[in-house]
Amino acid sequence: MTLLSDLVSQTAPRALDIGAKVLPPPAIALAGALVANALLLSDHSLEALSGKRVRLEITNPHLAVGFVIRSGRLWPAPPIPWTTCIRGEMRSFLALLLQTEDADALFFDRRLCVEGDTGVALQLRHALESAIYRHKKRLRSLFP
Repeated sequence: MTLLSDLVSQTAPRALDIGAKVLPPPAIALAGALVANALLLSDHSLEALSGKRVRLEITNPHLAVGFVIRSGRLWPAPPIPWTTCIRGEMRSFLALLLQTEDADALFFDRRLCVEGDTGVALQLRHALESAIYRHKKRLRSLFP
């Protein structure tokens, strides 16, 4: 798992930088929603957030994508207006996703910034962390 995490953390920022130059933000939002929803397949913890809008703003490379939460799933949406905005560099988002750094440290070190309804950000974070943990556990059982 460390090798995969290292590979993704080294290649993803460059891939997203290239993608941000050639793909429109709605296409990137759609890809992000598909990945998140695949992770959250059997999870219903986001249903209480129905109608909430989340903006992810990546500062390096500059990219803003939006999602609306409906029926416990993320759907691509325009990045404005938003209920919650999470802003930071791509490396910080990857560290959060790959769980290579403590999520609280990323926020307290101001490498990730949350504006608006922080409760939405926390609930989204906990749902994704739980889903990632379940998938990592499943992968470890397949590849000991």
